[in-house]
Parts: sequence; C-alpha cells; structure tokens
Amino acid sequence: MASQLRVDKIVPVDGVPSGGGGGIVQCVSTTKTDTFTTASTSFVDVTGLSATITPKFSTSKILVNVSLGSFQNGGRLKRALMNIVRDSTNVIVGDARTGVECTSCVCVRAADDNYAQIPLAFTVLDSPATTSAITYKVQATRGPDSQTVYLNGNQGGDANSGNTASTITVMEVSA
Repeated sequence: MASQLRVDKIVPVDGVPSGGGGGIVQCVSTTKTDTFTTASTSFVDVTGLSATITPKFSTSKILVNVSLGSFQNGGRLKRALMNIVRDSTNVIVGDARTGVECTSCVCVRAADDNYAQIPLAFTVLDSPATTSAITYKVQATRGPDSQTVYLNGNQGGDANSGNTASTITVMEVSA
C-alpha cells in the first residue's frame, strides 16, 4: 500500500499573500502557576500573565486567548473583574452604563460560597494595525467591592483549595 499526501495548499511561515487570509503566522504563550492577589479598586496588571508579539504584517489580526484557572474575590457577594489589555489600551470592554466597564466579571452570590474558585476563559480577535512589538496582558481589580481578588488560589488557602494555572496565548492571523 502506497502512502499519499494531499493538500489544497501550503501556507508559508510568513503567512498567506494579501487577500488570501486565515493563516497562523506565529504564536506566543505564557503560563502563570503561582497565586496573584490584589485589593486594588482600580485595574492592575496581573504579574506574570502577559505575552509580547511583533506582528509581521500591519494587516494581521491578533487572536488573544485568556484562560484563568480560578478567579475570585475572597468575600461573599463580592466581585472580581478582569480586562484584556493591549499595551495600555483595553481590547474589549462592555458598554459604559452603571457599574465598571470590564472584559469579564465573576461574583459568587450564595451566602456559603466565600471560597468558591471560578474558572474563566475569554477569546477576542484584535486589529492592532502595527508591525511594532505589542504586549497583551490581563488586569484585575476588586472594583468598588471590599476584600481581595485571588487568581490561581483562594483566600481559604487550605488543603482543599485548588492551586490552578492560567494562560494567555496570542496568535498572529494573516488577513
């Protein structure tokens, strides 16, 4: 029996020609395994959860995948909010209304869920229009609530708490 290899096309490492669209040009990923905490009422960078990429083409889009292993505010009925940021610009946030504009938010509402650890994932396609190095990062805050936000751990810190991992992966997609 003879082997055969059949393909419609092969996409070069530099991406497909203009107008061809859709090839992954490069990929950068960072994993964070230690715990991060903040009691800040404004967004702060999550240390160790960023990825820098230098697009080869200004027409490329950047696919950003963020996965938080566990995310919580240590207090009952309190919120933990996160943003995905390109350098110092929010990539995606909700409409300005009442409350805090953010990419995503978790809030445990049950009275007995003080130590609930909630996984969170978000994907967005960004159009930075540059060939300069750009850094995508995750930011977190407790917002106007009290207590402390925990990533990859929880306020209980006991033998039953999950020690989780979080990742940020950015991929240049040729346009």
